[in-house]
Amino acid sequence: MLKIPLEKLKPYIALIRPSNFIITALSVLVSCILAGATRPMIAEMLAASLAAGMIGAGGMVINDYFDVEIDRINKPMRPLPSGAVTLRAAVVFWIFLSFLGLSLNIVLPLSAAAIAILAVVIIFYYSKVLKRTPLFGNLTVGALTGLAFIYGGAAVGNINRAIMPAVFAFLINVGREIIKDMEDVYGDSQQNAATFPIKFGMRHSAVLASIFLCAVIGSTIIPFVNQQYGSAYFITVNIGVNAVLIAVLASLWKNQSQHNLRRLSSILKYDMFIGLLAIYLG
Repeated sequence: MLKIPLEKLKPYIALIRPSNFIITALSVLVSCILAGATRPMIAEMLAASLAAGMIGAGGMVINDYFDVEIDRINKPMRPLPSGAVTLRAAVVFWIFLSFLGLSLNIVLPLSAAAIAILAVVIIFYYSKVLKRTPLFGNLTVGALTGLAFIYGGAAVGNINRAIMPAVFAFLINVGREIIKDMEDVYGDSQQNAATFPIKFGMRHSAVLASIFLCAVIGSTIIPFVNQQYGSAYFITVNIGVNAVLIAVLASLWKNQSQHNLRRLSSILKYDMFIGLLAIYLG
């Protein structure tokens, strides 16, 4: 039996960012449940969750591939700029992950398979072109995150119930992506990337990120008022999500150092877990 030393696997694991894989897979799994998946659909639910995780992981790899020069400045210890993984190996790894993710769609409806193919194409185009454009790149990431919920609904044949979670995911991720661009402004400017903070400045970026994060807080009220989700959702989302978002907003305006912006970006990523829990409880 072929054994691969763990030390050789570590940079590849770091490349896919396991926490992002888990968030993506859980997002789709929760979306399937919200869309009315039944016990006999367990195979479709698992296939969709793993497929989304694999495609998302591939997106992390190809994104780092195109960002390697910027990461030599901003994140020199990442697998590609540090040389732990070669650029050629990264491309092969992206193809492998994307192919594996698409292959899992063989047990899913055609609508889900079409969304998966679309996601792979958008991820590649975003990584190569859109990421370096002001706002369009941020909106694309938000749309892809929201699309994960739509994909989960399509996997079990009910997209309508996935729309509200998709809206939440879109809004919070656009806000987070703007904050990430603020964090990376120095390295991006060295590579002539025309991100929103470079084009319009840190203050305007903070305003825009705040608008999206405030929109998340406002939108959480809608499904409770419409009686789509119950009191367990409302309590959890306010204590576990909205309170955190308010703290993030306060910190964003108080301290825009690279270290703090990185911290806020991480907080927002993990706050999505609480958001998923709130939606599930609802």
